[in-house]
Amino acid sequence: MRQSPLHQTERLRYAPSSSFLEMEGEVQLALSRAATHRLLGHNEFIYLQDDDAQYLYIVRSGHVRLSYLLEDGSAILFGILPPGESFGELGVFENGTHGDMATSVGTTSIHCIPATTFRTLGARYPALDVALGRTIARRYRSYIALTRNLGLRTLPARLSQCLLRLADGLGSRMVYAAREVPYVGAFVTQTDLGLMARGARGNVNRALKIWEKSGWIAIRDRCILILDRPSLEALAFEDDL
Repeated sequence: MRQSPLHQTERLRYAPSSSFLEMEGEVQLALSRAATHRLLGHNEFIYLQDDDAQYLYIVRSGHVRLSYLLEDGSAILFGILPPGESFGELGVFENGTHGDMATSVGTTSIHCIPATTFRTLGARYPALDVALGRTIARRYRSYIALTRNLGLRTLPARLSQCLLRLADGLGSRMVYAAREVPYVGAFVTQTDLGLMARGARGNVNRALKIWEKSGWIAIRDRCILILDRPSLEALAFEDDL
């Protein structure tokens, strides 16, 4: 996939939750100068599990799917990243290989910062290594949360927690019935939800229809709007009873 240098006036943009957002302007400028970008079509591989970690990536536009391939060939979807989120950090930190697989969702553009350049800048700017460590810690916490969700016994309990986790991570909101609510965009398919929640697509569809009839969610133009978060959250607690 062809990589192009950034325009000299373009700066890297980060998601509000990104630890890289906290760095000083001099460090931000150094990273922007080191970055190139790639344009990908839908469902293209950015890197495969166990590939050498040659770059640290930041989503420029579109979305990126992170998943893990099990030994039996099945996949677990960890998350879908919005613009401004970084990925591939662990392999760069270890100077090793990627522990997951990254693919594009729709037409997607990504920033690519060479791992060797990133480590050189880290030696010059200690704040960069601190931000990298915090980013890895945040990602690790999200994986722990997903592991706990996968341990829930019923699909509705697992699905509700994965849906809320996705909505929080994507940070998308819209006005519905005179109030602002979080939602999961149409680019997230029911197959994606099944891969996150360990459920067949048909069972995911049935659960969503039940929640829609109950008024917990609304589905508009294939987007899933979260209307009753407490009821969805309660499914995980009921699973433990």
